[in-house]
Amino acid sequence: MTMYTILVYLSVIVMPDGEIKTYTATVKKCPSTEMVRSMHQRMMDTGEIVDWAARCSSTEVQLIVPKGLKT
Repeated sequence: MTMYTILVYLSVIVMPDGEIKTYTATVKKCPSTEMVRSMHQRMMDTGEIVDWAARCSSTEVQLIVPKGLKT
């Protein structure tokens, strides 16, 4: 097993009916604060969501990756 450092983007949004939805993705680079704020603000302005929070951070994970696969 090898330790890999990955960037993980997490977005948590509150829908108008109170449901909480999440989105996660591994990314090559964290999005800018301005881009994330703008994207979520547009959804709030249209009433699509009522609140949100987001975070992007690095984490170390231990993985077995078969030879030939890109990491």
